[in-house]
Amino acid sequence: MAQGNTVTDVGVAAGGLGTAVAAAIVQFNKANVMGPIITMSPAPSGTNTVKFPVYTKHDPTHADHGVDEQASGAEETIANLTNIETTAVSCEVLRRAIRAEITDLSAHGNADALLVNAGLQLGNDVARKFDVEVCDLLDNFSNAVGHDDALTFAIFMDAIATLEANDAPRPYNAVLHPQQIYGSFGLSQEFGQIAAANGSNGAFANTSASVTDQFMGAGFVTNLAGVGIHTTTAVLDGATGRKEGGMFSKQAIGCGYIDFGGGNFIQMASEREEAYAKTTLVANAYYAAAELVDVYGVEIDTEIS
Repeated sequence: MAQGNTVTDVGVAAGGLGTAVAAAIVQFNKANVMGPIITMSPAPSGTNTVKFPVYTKHDPTHADHGVDEQASGAEETIANLTNIETTAVSCEVLRRAIRAEITDLSAHGNADALLVNAGLQLGNDVARKFDVEVCDLLDNFSNAVGHDDALTFAIFMDAIATLEANDAPRPYNAVLHPQQIYGSFGLSQEFGQIAAANGSNGAFANTSASVTDQFMGAGFVTNLAGVGIHTTTAVLDGATGRKEGGMFSKQAIGCGYIDFGGGNFIQMASEREEAYAKTTLVANAYYAAAELVDVYGVEIDTEIS
């Protein structure tokens, strides 16, 4: 039975009824990829809005309001006056929620911990929704690389160069669809003793075996050129056969949230409905994400097929 908006009774949760001979298998989404690599800030008590102050970048070489290079013997000359400008990006924290209604018979008749696993699955649903919303912001970056190409090492380095040119603070992280890394048009085509394929440059195809083994064995898919690489199917679809990931500094995206303890923005709650002999489980999350500094991120839009 597929996911639907029905009560979880013995007809729905029949997988563990009777005698279970193995551990339950709960199908989770890969989730909460984005939380650790963006700027997270809890909402202060008494408000549901988080403001991120963003300081305007200075040009230290400007003749009038940059750093003044004074002549020898004139060190008492007054320094140039500059202003410290700040703007605020506001995130209004709003609720995301999902629930399941589980009858007593379906819970007590299951040999596995149905209520426990149901709570885990609901929490995972909310965490996945968080990733989808934050990944949507990657499409808003004004700078982009890729387009009509596979993800090559050259494109990857172009993204780094763009961030460096805009003085984006390190560390950088890249969030990409798995096929942008592993697929026939993915970054993996640049490695190994193979010829270039599907627009790949085969950047490492003609190197010695030891160099290739170093990249493959060291786990290039988790870190390459000092950039952490994360994969998730939550990234946006582009045009036909394309995915829109991104590379960014942590300060590129901010998220305000209500902290339910230890930095956790997901809350699980349960409620008894005795008249219906069932328990309602609810997963709540209160957060809002927004772009903070546009030039601290680069969209990576590449082919996957």
